Amino acid sequence: MATEPTALTITAPATSANLGPGFDVLALALDLANEVIIRRRPGPLEVHVEGEGAGEVPEDEGNLLCRAMLMGLSELDGLEITCRNRIPFGRGLGSSAAATCAGLAAANALGDLRWAPSDILARAIELEGHGDNAAACLDGGITALVPGPRALRVEPPDGLALVVVIPSSRVSTDEARGSMPAEVPVSTAAHSISGTAGLLLTLERGWVDEIPEFLEDRLHEPYRGPLCPGLDALKAIESPGLLGVTVSGSGPSMLMWVTTDGASEVAAAAREVLGSEGVDAEVRVERVAPTGLRARWQ
Repeated sequence: MATEPTALTITAPATSANLGPGFDVLALALDLANEVIIRRRPGPLEVHVEGEGAGEVPEDEGNLLCRAMLMGLSELDGLEITCRNRIPFGRGLGSSAAATCAGLAAANALGDLRWAPSDILARAIELEGHGDNAAACLDGGITALVPGPRALRVEPPDGLALVVVIPSSRVSTDEARGSMPAEVPVSTAAHSISGTAGLLLTLERGWVDEIPEFLEDRLHEPYRGPLCPGLDALKAIESPGLLGVTVSGSGPSMLMWVTTDGASEVAAAAREVLGSEGVDAEVRVERVAPTGLRARWQ
C-alpha cells in the first residue's frame, strides 16, 4: 500500500534579468537553485534558513517566501519550512524572485488552488514589482515577459555557456533603480527595442556568433555599471570565446556570454583580471537551466 507523501520539495533557479537591452523584459534561468522543503506537523509555524541569508532573513511569517504563501493560504500554522538557499542575496541573481515563486508554488500545492502559471506570474509581479526574473524562474530557459502578463520561452541555443561573476559587495534593487533617470531620449528607447528584438531572434535561431551585436545597452547599464566592480576590465578581455558582458539584473553580478568551448579560458581570464583589479568576486561557469521551478511531493 502506497504511503502518503509527507514533504513538499520545491526547487527555484537563480535568474539573470535584462540580458543587456531587454530591461524588465528578458531574463534567463541558471543551474544554481534554492531548495525549499515543507512538512505538515502539529504546532505553530517553524521556518529554518540554511546557507545564504541564514541569521539574516526572518524565520517567521515575515520571510518573503512565507509572505508569498499567504497570498493563497489563510495561515501557515502546522507547517515546518526549511529554506536551503544557494542563490546569493543582493547580487542581481533573482534571490527574491526565487523565494516569491517558491512561496506561490507552495501555496498552490498545499491549498490545491489550481492556479495557472499566468496566475502565479501575476502574483509574483504584485509582490516583486516587476516580473522578468519571476518569468525565467517559473519557466526556465530564456524568457521574454509580454503583456498579459505572460512569459514567452526561447530554448537556449547549443554552443552557449555563461561565466557568472559574483562580487562580494551587494546592491539593492531600489538603489539600482534609483540610479537611473526618470526619462530617456526616444533614440535610447528605440535602441533598446531594436537590441531586444535582435537578441531574441538570434537566440531562437541558434546564431551564437551573432550574439555580440545585440548585447549593448544604453538604457540601464550606463547607470548601473559603476555599481559593478570590474565591469570595464571584464569587457576588455580579449578571448575568442567571449561574446560579451552584461550586468545581471540590478548588479553587481555580471554575466559573461561565452561559447561552450571557450568557457574555461574566459573564466580563467576573468579571475586573473579581477585579481589584478583587487575585486573580490566568485567566478562560476554555468549553463542556461533548461527547466524552471519544480514542486514535488515526497
